[in-house]
Amino acid sequence: MAPESSLSELEETVLLALWKLGGIGQNHVKEELLRADLAKAGFESGCTREMASLHDRGFLQSATIQGEKGISLTPLGLSLLRQIEEDKLEELK
Repeated sequence: MAPESSLSELEETVLLALWKLGGIGQNHVKEELLRADLAKAGFESGCTREMASLHDRGFLQSATIQGEKGISLTPLGLSLLRQIEEDKLEELK
């Protein structure tokens, strides 16, 4: 598994946003909805490069939903997100 430090803050936020929106496995979230959620979190700029990077590394998958692009976490992406969150909890101890 890739170490946490290899992900940017925006990449981590993309993974967390997908999880919160329920974009896991075959439950894809429309890309437009994901971008709106990221903008709400303060990431106004596009995250196309970050999402492409996460997809290339196998953390995200995409599909077409009613003619629009949908994105979800793969099992590997979900596992990475869990590891990131566990590492953050350990830091709090």
